Amino acid sequence: MTLPTAATYVVIGASGTIGSAVVRRLASPGVVVGLHYCRNRAAVDGLRASVERAGARGVCFQSPLDSEEACLRLSNQIGVELGTLDGLALCAGRVPWRQWKDLSGGDWQNAVFEHCVAPFTLGQAAVAGMQARARGRIVYLSSIAAKYGGSPRTLHYAAAKAALEAAMHGLAADVARSGVQINGVRAGFVHSPQQQAGRSPGEIAERLERIPMGRAGQPDEVAAAVAFLMSAEAGFITGEIMTVAGGD
Repeated sequence: MTLPTAATYVVIGASGTIGSAVVRRLASPGVVVGLHYCRNRAAVDGLRASVERAGARGVCFQSPLDSEEACLRLSNQIGVELGTLDGLALCAGRVPWRQWKDLSGGDWQNAVFEHCVAPFTLGQAAVAGMQARARGRIVYLSSIAAKYGGSPRTLHYAAAKAALEAAMHGLAADVARSGVQINGVRAGFVHSPQQQAGRSPGEIAERLERIPMGRAGQPDEVAAAVAFLMSAEAGFITGEIMTVAGGD
Protein backbone atom coordinates (compact mmCIF):
# COMPACT_ATOMS: atom_id res chain seq x y z
CA MET A 1 0.00 0.00 0.00
CA THR A 2 1.53 3.31 -1.12
CA LEU A 3 0.79 6.42 0.94
CA PRO A 4 2.27 9.79 -0.05
CA THR A 5 5.64 10.47 1.57
CA ALA A 6 4.83 14.14 2.11
CA ALA A 7 1.18 14.67 2.89
CA THR A 8 -1.07 16.44 5.36
CA TYR A 9 -3.88 14.49 7.01
CA VAL A 10 -6.41 15.28 9.69
CA VAL A 11 -8.18 12.66 11.76
CA ILE A 12 -11.37 13.89 13.40
CA GLY A 13 -11.92 11.94 16.59
CA ALA A 14 -8.26 10.97 16.92
CA SER A 15 -8.59 10.08 20.61
CA GLY A 16 -11.13 7.33 19.89
CA THR A 17 -10.46 3.63 19.50
CA ILE A 18 -10.59 3.61 15.69
CA GLY A 19 -9.44 7.21 15.22
CA SER A 20 -6.19 6.58 17.10
CA ALA A 21 -5.55 3.46 15.02
CA VAL A 22 -6.05 5.53 11.85
CA VAL A 23 -3.53 8.10 13.10
CA ARG A 24 -0.91 5.40 13.67
CA ARG A 25 -1.54 3.99 10.19
CA LEU A 26 -1.07 7.38 8.50
CA ALA A 27 1.97 8.54 10.48
CA SER A 28 5.24 8.15 8.57
CA PRO A 29 8.36 10.26 7.96
CA GLY A 30 7.59 13.60 6.32
CA VAL A 31 3.85 13.43 6.99
CA VAL A 32 1.82 15.92 9.04
CA VAL A 33 -1.13 14.53 11.00
CA GLY A 34 -3.72 16.78 12.62
CA LEU A 35 -5.20 15.15 15.73
CA HIS A 36 -8.67 16.38 16.61
CA TYR A 37 -10.21 15.62 19.99
CA CYS A 38 -13.15 16.88 22.03
CA ARG A 39 -12.10 16.19 25.64
CA ASN A 40 -9.38 13.55 26.04
CA ARG A 41 -6.22 15.65 25.80
CA ALA A 42 -4.10 13.09 27.66
CA ALA A 43 -4.84 10.41 25.06
CA VAL A 44 -4.04 12.79 22.21
CA ASP A 45 -0.78 13.92 23.79
CA GLY A 46 0.33 10.30 24.00
CA LEU A 47 -0.77 9.72 20.42
CA ARG A 48 1.13 12.77 19.21
CA ALA A 49 4.26 11.38 20.85
CA SER A 50 3.85 8.13 18.91
CA VAL A 51 3.30 10.11 15.69
CA GLU A 52 6.54 11.98 16.25
CA ARG A 53 8.42 8.76 17.03
CA ALA A 54 7.29 7.58 13.58
CA GLY A 55 9.00 10.62 12.03
CA ALA A 56 5.79 12.58 11.37
CA ARG A 57 4.62 15.87 12.84
CA GLY A 58 1.53 15.87 15.01
CA VAL A 59 -0.67 18.93 15.52
CA CYS A 60 -3.51 18.86 18.07
CA PHE A 61 -6.90 20.51 17.57
CA GLN A 62 -9.47 20.66 20.35
CA SER A 63 -13.10 21.39 19.53
CA PRO A 64 -16.58 20.14 20.33
CA LEU A 65 -18.63 19.08 17.33
CA ASP A 66 -22.00 20.06 18.74
CA SER A 67 -22.92 22.89 16.38
CA GLU A 68 -22.36 24.03 12.82
CA GLU A 69 -20.46 27.03 14.16
CA ALA A 70 -18.06 24.79 16.12
CA CYS A 71 -17.43 22.63 13.04
CA LEU A 72 -16.70 25.67 10.89
CA ARG A 73 -14.39 27.18 13.51
CA LEU A 74 -12.47 23.91 13.62
CA SER A 75 -12.23 23.81 9.82
CA ASN A 76 -10.93 27.37 9.76
CA GLN A 77 -8.36 26.61 12.45
CA ILE A 78 -7.14 23.56 10.54
CA GLY A 79 -6.88 25.63 7.36
CA VAL A 80 -4.85 28.36 9.07
CA GLU A 81 -2.43 25.94 10.74
CA LEU A 82 -2.10 23.19 8.12
CA GLY A 83 -3.35 24.61 4.83
CA THR A 84 -5.12 22.39 2.29
CA LEU A 85 -5.40 18.75 3.29
CA ASP A 86 -4.41 15.71 1.29
CA GLY A 87 -6.64 13.50 3.41
CA LEU A 88 -9.41 13.86 5.98
CA ALA A 89 -10.65 10.91 8.04
CA LEU A 90 -13.87 11.53 9.98
CA CYS A 91 -13.92 9.06 12.87
CA ALA A 92 -15.61 10.98 15.70
CA GLY A 93 -18.87 10.02 17.33
CA ARG A 94 -20.24 8.01 20.22
CA VAL A 95 -22.93 5.34 20.25
CA PRO A 96 -25.96 7.00 21.95
CA TRP A 97 -27.58 3.96 23.59
CA ARG A 98 -31.32 4.45 24.18
CA GLN A 99 -34.34 2.17 23.78
CA TRP A 100 -36.42 3.07 20.72
CA LYS A 101 -39.58 3.40 22.80
CA ASP A 102 -37.90 6.11 24.88
CA LEU A 103 -36.49 8.13 21.97
CA SER A 104 -37.47 11.78 21.83
CA GLY A 105 -37.23 14.26 19.00
CA GLY A 106 -34.16 15.67 20.72
CA ASP A 107 -32.47 12.25 20.74
CA TRP A 108 -33.04 11.97 17.00
CA GLN A 109 -31.77 15.47 16.32
CA ASN A 110 -28.64 14.91 18.39
CA ALA A 111 -27.85 11.60 16.68
CA VAL A 112 -28.39 12.99 13.19
CA PHE A 113 -26.25 16.06 13.93
CA GLU A 114 -23.40 14.08 15.50
CA HIS A 115 -23.27 11.28 12.93
CA CYS A 116 -24.37 13.01 9.73
CA VAL A 117 -24.46 16.82 9.86
CA ALA A 118 -21.16 17.38 11.72
CA PRO A 119 -19.03 15.02 9.59
CA PHE A 120 -20.67 16.26 6.40
CA THR A 121 -20.03 19.89 7.40
CA LEU A 122 -16.34 19.16 8.06
CA GLY A 123 -15.98 17.30 4.77
CA GLN A 124 -17.85 20.03 2.90
CA ALA A 125 -15.43 22.63 4.26
CA ALA A 126 -12.40 20.59 3.14
CA VAL A 127 -13.61 19.99 -0.40
CA ALA A 128 -13.05 23.52 -1.73
CA GLY A 129 -9.32 23.51 -1.02
CA MET A 130 -8.97 19.99 -2.39
CA GLN A 131 -10.78 20.96 -5.58
CA ALA A 132 -8.46 23.95 -6.04
CA ARG A 133 -5.48 21.55 -5.99
CA ALA A 134 -7.35 18.89 -8.02
CA ARG A 135 -6.65 16.20 -5.44
CA GLY A 136 -7.73 15.04 -2.01
CA ARG A 137 -9.26 12.12 -0.15
CA ILE A 138 -12.08 12.11 2.39
CA VAL A 139 -13.09 8.98 4.29
CA TYR A 140 -16.18 8.84 6.48
CA LEU A 141 -16.49 6.23 9.22
CA SER A 142 -19.88 4.54 9.09
CA SER A 143 -21.25 1.51 10.89
CA ILE A 144 -22.71 -1.90 10.08
CA ALA A 145 -25.76 -0.53 11.93
CA ALA A 146 -26.59 1.42 8.75
CA LYS A 147 -27.05 -1.90 6.94
CA TYR A 148 -29.27 -3.64 9.49
CA GLY A 149 -30.95 -0.78 11.33
CA GLY A 150 -28.94 -1.24 14.49
CA SER A 151 -30.42 -2.73 17.65
CA PRO A 152 -33.51 -1.69 19.61
CA ARG A 153 -31.22 0.74 21.47
CA THR A 154 -29.43 2.22 18.44
CA LEU A 155 -32.12 2.86 15.81
CA HIS A 156 -31.42 6.60 15.77
CA TYR A 157 -27.67 6.00 15.46
CA ALA A 158 -28.21 3.55 12.59
CA ALA A 159 -30.51 5.96 10.78
CA ALA A 160 -27.98 8.79 11.13
CA LYS A 161 -25.18 6.63 9.72
CA ALA A 162 -27.42 5.59 6.81
CA ALA A 163 -28.10 9.27 6.11
CA LEU A 164 -24.35 9.96 6.14
CA GLU A 165 -23.75 7.17 3.63
CA ALA A 166 -26.43 8.56 1.29
CA ALA A 167 -24.95 12.06 1.50
CA MET A 168 -21.46 10.65 0.87
CA HIS A 169 -22.59 8.92 -2.32
CA GLY A 170 -24.12 12.13 -3.68
CA LEU A 171 -21.20 14.36 -2.75
CA ALA A 172 -18.63 11.92 -4.15
CA ALA A 173 -20.38 11.77 -7.51
CA ASP A 174 -20.64 15.54 -7.77
CA VAL A 175 -16.95 16.26 -7.09
CA ALA A 176 -15.39 13.19 -8.74
CA ARG A 177 -14.18 15.00 -11.85
CA SER A 178 -12.40 17.62 -9.75
CA GLY A 179 -9.92 15.06 -8.42
CA VAL A 180 -11.48 14.69 -4.98
CA GLN A 181 -12.30 11.14 -3.89
CA ILE A 182 -14.81 10.52 -1.11
CA ASN A 183 -15.49 7.11 0.37
CA GLY A 184 -16.71 5.46 3.54
CA VAL A 185 -15.73 2.56 5.77
CA ARG A 186 -18.56 0.65 7.40
CA ALA A 187 -17.12 -0.80 10.60
CA GLY A 188 -18.56 -3.91 12.16
CA PHE A 189 -18.43 -4.89 15.83
CA VAL A 190 -15.07 -3.74 17.21
CA HIS A 191 -14.18 -4.14 20.87
CA SER A 192 -14.04 -0.69 22.41
CA PRO A 193 -15.00 1.02 25.69
CA GLN A 194 -18.20 2.30 24.05
CA GLN A 195 -19.29 -1.15 22.91
CA GLN A 196 -18.56 -2.70 26.28
CA ALA A 197 -20.34 0.11 28.15
CA GLY A 198 -23.48 -0.40 26.09
CA ARG A 199 -23.75 -4.19 26.33
CA SER A 200 -23.60 -6.81 29.06
CA PRO A 201 -21.06 -9.67 28.71
CA GLY A 202 -23.92 -11.93 27.63
CA GLU A 203 -25.04 -9.47 24.97
CA ILE A 204 -21.47 -9.19 23.68
CA ALA A 205 -21.18 -12.99 23.42
CA GLU A 206 -24.50 -13.14 21.57
CA ARG A 207 -23.39 -10.37 19.20
CA LEU A 208 -20.16 -12.22 18.41
CA GLU A 209 -22.13 -15.37 17.60
CA ARG A 210 -23.93 -13.51 14.81
CA ILE A 211 -20.67 -12.57 13.07
CA PRO A 212 -19.75 -15.17 10.42
CA MET A 213 -16.06 -14.99 11.34
CA GLY A 214 -16.99 -15.49 15.00
CA ARG A 215 -14.96 -12.66 16.49
CA ALA A 216 -14.82 -8.93 17.01
CA GLY A 217 -12.77 -6.77 14.69
CA GLN A 218 -9.59 -5.03 15.73
CA PRO A 219 -9.34 -1.23 15.46
CA ASP A 220 -6.30 -1.57 13.19
CA GLU A 221 -8.29 -3.70 10.75
CA VAL A 222 -10.72 -0.82 10.27
CA ALA A 223 -7.85 1.68 10.16
CA ALA A 224 -6.19 -0.36 7.40
CA ALA A 225 -9.25 0.15 5.21
CA VAL A 226 -9.20 3.89 5.86
CA ALA A 227 -5.49 4.05 4.99
CA PHE A 228 -6.07 2.02 1.83
CA LEU A 229 -8.67 4.53 0.65
CA MET A 230 -6.05 7.26 1.18
CA SER A 231 -3.44 5.34 -0.82
CA ALA A 232 -2.34 5.38 -4.46
CA GLU A 233 -3.87 1.93 -4.96
CA ALA A 234 -7.33 3.44 -4.38
CA GLY A 235 -6.88 5.96 -7.20
CA PHE A 236 -9.97 4.76 -9.12
CA ILE A 237 -12.32 4.38 -6.16
CA THR A 238 -14.87 6.98 -5.12
CA GLY A 239 -18.41 6.95 -3.77
CA GLU A 240 -17.93 3.51 -2.25
CA ILE A 241 -18.58 1.97 1.16
CA MET A 242 -15.99 -0.59 2.23
CA THR A 243 -17.40 -2.94 4.86
CA VAL A 244 -14.99 -4.29 7.48
CA ALA A 245 -17.25 -6.52 9.55
CA GLY A 246 -16.14 -10.16 9.44
CA GLY A 247 -18.87 -11.08 6.96
CA ASP A 248 -21.65 -9.45 8.98
